Amino acid sequence: MEKRIVLIGAGSAQFGYGTIGDIFQSEVLAGSHIVLHDINPVTMGVVAETSQSFIDAHNLPYTVSATTNRAEALQGADFVIISIEVGDRFELWELDWRIPQQFGIQQVYGENGGPGGLFHALRITPPILEICADVMAICPEAYVFNFSNPMSRICTTVHRAFPELKFIGLCHEIASLERFLPLVLERPYSDLSVRAAGLNHFSAVLTATYQETGADAYPDIRARAPEFFGNMPTLDIARKYFKETGADTAVAEEALAPITESWPERRVFKAVLERFNVLPITSDSHFGEYIQWAYDVTDHKGINDFYRFYKNYLMKVEPKIE
Repeated sequence: MEKRIVLIGAGSAQFGYGTIGDIFQSEVLAGSHIVLHDINPVTMGVVAETSQSFIDAHNLPYTVSATTNRAEALQGADFVIISIEVGDRFELWELDWRIPQQFGIQQVYGENGGPGGLFHALRITPPILEICADVMAICPEAYVFNFSNPMSRICTTVHRAFPELKFIGLCHEIASLERFLPLVLERPYSDLSVRAAGLNHFSAVLTATYQETGADAYPDIRARAPEFFGNMPTLDIARKYFKETGADTAVAEEALAPITESWPERRVFKAVLERFNVLPITSDSHFGEYIQWAYDVTDHKGINDFYRFYKNYLMKVEPKIE
């Protein structure tokens, strides 16, 4: 499949390298040309150079180019993938959380919910609408995939502004099931058939069955989930461990497995599991953004510990294509 895939925001170490790595692993997309676009030519150039070196080293059936000219990038595009941010992400994120508090408004620390999510949407939606306008003018048949938050607000606005645009918002949170469910059920994920639904940052498992027998796996999940999720490593210690050792997250998790806390960053998760008998896919910082009563239940310290850990990880981790 020879397609033209445009990555907007490709200079981002997390998005650029990660998305390129995913594309390189695809057999279906083999032969495609990847166009990197970013407003920062320096970071984009580094990603482009690294990508070309990876292609050469592994003899991959892909080509890559880079440009700061969006109109040029979009010419003939089949797929456009957007992941951008406006301003200093973490500094503005903190302000989005603190300013509403000055007026007596409480919200869970996150990117999507409450007045803070609205502030975020007002910053980021205008440039995304400009990108979409260019797509409609230059490559109207292209599929546009968005990774930027606040996802639901962005998607709602884009669909209202450009109802004919093939615009799709993606949330990768469901991938965490592949990590957690085998540990909960003590069997490979390939043994399971799982159906889930929801919004970005707000999704839950609807059904789960065992592939071999077709038997309902949800009773086992409900029975075992409290023991697993109720005794997880505390991220405060994980952050300290990562800072001191520089180990990657997988190593940190393995080393910290014995150091647990009661439902860390998963107290809204616990309430939903107990009250509604469904398993949330994500943790309190995400799921709690959409629930009014979440602020009174959630583990605020656990959420703040996670985001300090996340920020530190992004600042120190060496970007690479995998």
